[in-house]
Amino acid sequence: MRKIAICILAVPALFVLMVSCGGNSGSGRKQGEIYGECFKDNTCNEGLVCDTEHNTCVRDEDVSDDAEPDDDEDYDAEDNSEDVDSENVDEPEEDDAIYEETLPEDVSCWEYRCKDGKSYCGYKENNKINGEIKWAKIENCAFSECIASTGKCGCDSSEDGKIHCENKNLRICSNGRWQVREKCKAGCDSATDGCKPWEDPDSGLIWSVESNAMIWQDAAGYCDKLTEGGYSDWRLPSISEARTLIQFCHGTRTGDRCGVTDSCLSPDCLDYNCDLCEPQSDGFYSKMDNDHTNWNLLWSASEVSGSAILAWGIELYTGSVAARVKNEYGVARCVRGDNHRQLCEGLPEHAFWNSASNIFSTWDGSSWQPSLTGVYNETSSEKECRFKCIPGYKWDGYKCISSDDLPECSPASPTPCKDYSSGLVWSSKSSEKTNWGDAVDYCFRHSENVGKVWFIPTIDELRTLVKKCSKAEYGGICAISGENDFLSIYDVGERETCFCYEKGSESSEYNKFGDSGLFWSSSVRSDNPDYAWGVFTGYISYAGGGYGVEIMNSVKTYDRGNVRCVAR
Repeated sequence: MRKIAICILAVPALFVLMVSCGGNSGSGRKQGEIYGECFKDNTCNEGLVCDTEHNTCVRDEDVSDDAEPDDDEDYDAEDNSEDVDSENVDEPEEDDAIYEETLPEDVSCWEYRCKDGKSYCGYKENNKINGEIKWAKIENCAFSECIASTGKCGCDSSEDGKIHCENKNLRICSNGRWQVREKCKAGCDSATDGCKPWEDPDSGLIWSVESNAMIWQDAAGYCDKLTEGGYSDWRLPSISEARTLIQFCHGTRTGDRCGVTDSCLSPDCLDYNCDLCEPQSDGFYSKMDNDHTNWNLLWSASEVSGSAILAWGIELYTGSVAARVKNEYGVARCVRGDNHRQLCEGLPEHAFWNSASNIFSTWDGSSWQPSLTGVYNETSSEKECRFKCIPGYKWDGYKCISSDDLPECSPASPTPCKDYSSGLVWSSKSSEKTNWGDAVDYCFRHSENVGKVWFIPTIDELRTLVKKCSKAEYGGICAISGENDFLSIYDVGERETCFCYEKGSESSEYNKFGDSGLFWSSSVRSDNPDYAWGVFTGYISYAGGGYGVEIMNSVKTYDRGNVRCVAR
């Protein structure tokens, strides 16, 4: 057990602080030290034992109390917490003192002490100089270091900016507290206090740790000079390569319809598909940072064509592709590897890839081989970028044009089908009932006749499928409509204006497909975003009841319904 020299200075009418004069406040972990790696023979420094399951040196009570989390248990980034640092802990070898959980009011701390991951105040009753010192907890420092000289939980302020690895997290000392800088996708490298480079199994590209915030002009130079994981051939990714890091955002993922690619860098390439997703925190849309993201913008090396001040990047907060001013701040993730999967480019409107949206292609110094530019071809290929027209369209040699050969929608028609009265194309019904969020995601992911662009219908589009109820049909007296911004519950007026029912009828009679049950729309209640509008066909329990149809609102997370996707 190491010994700590305690220097106590007593000054009447002032606090007396206990200062640790020995040890160091470093944030690194060495072999044999607490929460460092065990020696090869599964031993640690005196007073510590080896937790062989995690190859980590801990106190004996930590093992029995299970105080240390499993290797794959993530820290909460918002806790800004860190493990107890033995160098900063003042814990006597023999301690008969009484420790209280509550600090009395109007007392002064004469000393501070760290014990069992908690910070204690040493006080004297009535603040008498010669009184007996009692101890009361002032802060819980579980999984965070306790600094005996100050009684504060966190890292020594002199270590601000110091980085070290902890399990799968890269941590930085900031303002005296250990904070998660980044979750290491491939794990931490404790030898270098950095994340290990991570290889994306989808693209084969290898990615570095996230940089500090910097302007675009500095990002390329940062990657050129970077040495990480034994590699020095890093570069700033192109916009197509940066898009391979996007997940869960339909429109900007690899192969999706956002027009901004390495071959299309003008402002005209930025279309509505590049910004479809709702904001999500904690790096939800990034493959690298699904637990934590420090910065919203990730720079690419691709400049906006015709502009000296704009460059392309991806916004991790929304999963979007965006043109940003070069002197704004963002982060760089450097990439390496060139003989890997690349995005196919040039997908025309009303077409889909047949069948690979990315292929293995090599840069020969002047172009990609095979070419990344898509060509029309009815024969599918995984090695070349080929596309064909979606059902209802045909290739005229230059573009996909409407052929209007889809069947009329009916209870017996195959899908996709077209409701020629509205001009809308409809998909098959979802096989399972889901909540509203999953229904939205279902249509974004829908692959009926691969590549067709599907959306969850608006309440107005859904009302075009209603029949036998003029009040609830599209354009009927029911006021609920996104076109008029009448989406509040208060816009309904009298409930009777939004439903019809008839005793002895069947619910299937009120829908062009013969559907029954709740069907979701994309339209959310304007006065309460927890609810969304939909169309219900079934038993209407009102004034005697009967089967019919109703425009109704349902709880997005609780209620369950089906969905038919629409192509506009």
